Amino acid sequence: MKTIYVPVMAAKRGEFTALSNLSDSISKRTVPLFELPTRLKSLEKSISRTASDAGKAWQGRPAFLDISKWSPNARTESGIHVLEYALSQFRSNSVEAHPVIRYDRWDDPAYSQALKNIRSYLPVTPCIRLDRETIKDDMPDTSYFYGRIQEILETLDLDTSNCYAMIDFGDVSTTSVPQIIADTEMAIEVLRDIGFSSLIVVGGSMPAAVNEAVDTPDAEGCIPRIEMMAWKAVFTDKGDKRIIFGDYLIRSPIAAEGVIAPHANAKIRYTIDNQYFIVRGHSKKIDSLELQHKSLAKKLVASPYFMGTSFSWGDSSIFDCSVGAKAFRDPTSMIAVDSNHHICSVVAEIFEFQKQTISFGTNTQTEA
Repeated sequence: MKTIYVPVMAAKRGEFTALSNLSDSISKRTVPLFELPTRLKSLEKSISRTASDAGKAWQGRPAFLDISKWSPNARTESGIHVLEYALSQFRSNSVEAHPVIRYDRWDDPAYSQALKNIRSYLPVTPCIRLDRETIKDDMPDTSYFYGRIQEILETLDLDTSNCYAMIDFGDVSTTSVPQIIADTEMAIEVLRDIGFSSLIVVGGSMPAAVNEAVDTPDAEGCIPRIEMMAWKAVFTDKGDKRIIFGDYLIRSPIAAEGVIAPHANAKIRYTIDNQYFIVRGHSKKIDSLELQHKSLAKKLVASPYFMGTSFSWGDSSIFDCSVGAKAFRDPTSMIAVDSNHHICSVVAEIFEFQKQTISFGTNTQTEA
């Protein structure tokens, strides 16, 4: 069964809980990209603990691993590069981890050396991650861009048949769908000319703060998933399953990490076709998150968007919360629930869209 979805996610408890409660059929179509969270103390212990948690959630399955939250030359207490150490720990915990190569970090000698070391002792299929600045500034200068990519491939003894390329637009919450489509098509053309066959297109539409999505407390509303609508347009045009969809789950790509928000709002971020349905509460200083989550779950279950308890573990948990059979006392618990539903919803959406698009194309050719 081939990969159809690459979610970019924090390697944290909420996301791991979401993954561990996926059905086998969903897991087989999904390859997560784990962003290693930063730690200030006991780096090796923290990374080893994260890898152990990843192993419990994703044992025996492939994943990509990135250290974009870290300095490119970050090392552990014993002097090992963080990417090398983390990758070995994930592998030791039975996660088939493959390194992400950040195009914008390649010039750092410690970073590139760590990747050379990894290639020398592990059978990996890396992913070259291209950020929005690269897409806008470097790709149009094809001669320069080709040279940079060729340097990476030759240094790591790779070719385009055993390496993915990721077109990562990051935050697209204020970008138009036509603009993302145009930039995606340009990037695909450039990367295909180099020889890449497997491409991952990623973006995230969730704003950094809930008030940017639903501006009134105790209200609900829908926001568009720009990245999904753009990917569907590109897939409709090309019909190529090697152009893989990716996003940032239900978090914003630019969300601050490790910030304690004393007035955080309760919220449920529920993924539907082409949109997020967001049910917003109010400050946890007014009412506990546990009480608010129950009220919000009732609103969601009563809405026309709720997909039913059998759709996913996340949906079943939302229903149980709405009737008081389960309590969610912290944001991490809701991240697990929302992310689990999101992954199941996205995989179903992609699978159905591909089937309908390819079927329609075949029927049109037959009629012609």
